[in-house]
Amino acid sequence: MIPAHLIVGEPTARATAYVLHGVLGAGHNFRSFVKRLTARRPEWRFVLVDLRHHGHSQGAPPPNTLEACVGDLLDLSRELRTAPEAVIGHSFGGKVALAYGRALAGGDETLAREDVEAARASLQQLWALDSNPGPQAPSPDHEVLRVVSTLRVLPGPFGTRDEAVRGLEERGLSSGLAQWLVTNLERRGDRFAWRFELPAIDDLLDDYFRQDLWPYLDAARGVPEHHLVVAERSDRWTGSMRDRVRTLSPAASVVLHELPNAGHWVHVDNPEGLLDIIAGHLSPPRG
Repeated sequence: MIPAHLIVGEPTARATAYVLHGVLGAGHNFRSFVKRLTARRPEWRFVLVDLRHHGHSQGAPPPNTLEACVGDLLDLSRELRTAPEAVIGHSFGGKVALAYGRALAGGDETLAREDVEAARASLQQLWALDSNPGPQAPSPDHEVLRVVSTLRVLPGPFGTRDEAVRGLEERGLSSGLAQWLVTNLERRGDRFAWRFELPAIDDLLDDYFRQDLWPYLDAARGVPEHHLVVAERSDRWTGSMRDRVRTLSPAASVVLHELPNAGHWVHVDNPEGLLDIIAGHLSPPRG
């Protein structure tokens, strides 16, 4: 499936980066941040991707897994006739970015060989922004699971967006989170309905929580570089996970960046600090 996407930057830019959002988000979540990033690194263009079953990328066939998301990115590269030099992902999107690197390194036989070879030849960097690389057994009070549970009991449709916001707030979600979630509403006739299908989101989350990308990171050598950005107030990274990075092989091509004054929503909490990190470490374009 070719995912919906928005390109920010000059068409003649010498390097391309894919930007991947978190679960229940969409590519446009990073539009303002990426516009500022292009001002700092105009030699790059950024493709804001709607991952499967998010934003305008609806109707993707099963299975709904990280590997399927990787296949979608390869389909997008074929459509754009260029593979990315960098893939930058936040939260769920960060784990998709790492899975992309693993698929290229491992020669996934379910993917077209020519697509994998072109992607491998182009890729220089992978970025995971406040994204847990390991398997998880989250409790029901995990933020994402709590939101999904709330959406199940508030399926809509709604007469207005404000009606949906009130319903979400009455069920314990913050005003900011509720306002963000209703960006996933679309008009259908005179009503507003959720754009995504929750069973497909459940499948993606199940695979996200199951996958263990630590062995891939430990074996990573040379190109691509792997940049893990961890928020100072992260509720997704623990002290033991930071220690886990430090126990990776000294030869592993993994860099840990600590982002101060930020929680999980790194591009909102401290955009200037995140800009400094990414703009300062993006690889120079080849050629």
